[in-house]
Amino acid sequence: MRYGVLAVGKLQDQALRKAAEAYVTRAQRWCKLTTEEVKASGSGTDAVTEEGRRLAGRLDGRVVVLDERGERLTTRDMARTMEAWELGGISKVTFVIGGADGLADDVKDAAFTSWRLSDFTLPHELARVVLLEQIYRVESLRAGHPYHRD
Repeated sequence: MRYGVLAVGKLQDQALRKAAEAYVTRAQRWCKLTTEEVKASGSGTDAVTEEGRRLAGRLDGRVVVLDERGERLTTRDMARTMEAWELGGISKVTFVIGGADGLADDVKDAAFTSWRLSDFTLPHELARVVLLEQIYRVESLRAGHPYHRD
């Protein structure tokens, strides 16, 4: 499986940036995982609309937006979903993380589905690290590696 993580804004915090890089490196043992950032536009409705325009041209494969109102999954649910999608011919999944004010409706509408990472509201920078860890965890689970424990 190939994964893309498309996010608004740069990871400003050095510790989060290092954690994100570490999970990308680890995951690439079993899958292709890339990250891409689009420039944040500030705050408010106009900023979300502009960020949406930047994201729209980069959507590729099966698109999953991360949203606090999205479907709740466990790690095993995500692993089963990736397996089913791959068996169904899907070779690329792009996860989209909005900026501080969320995602434009047209980006959400273009997505195949919407998932939540947590019942807690996470800062978008931390959400990216959590997502990258889950991709690593899912692929390690699929590979039979002991990283994931129930």
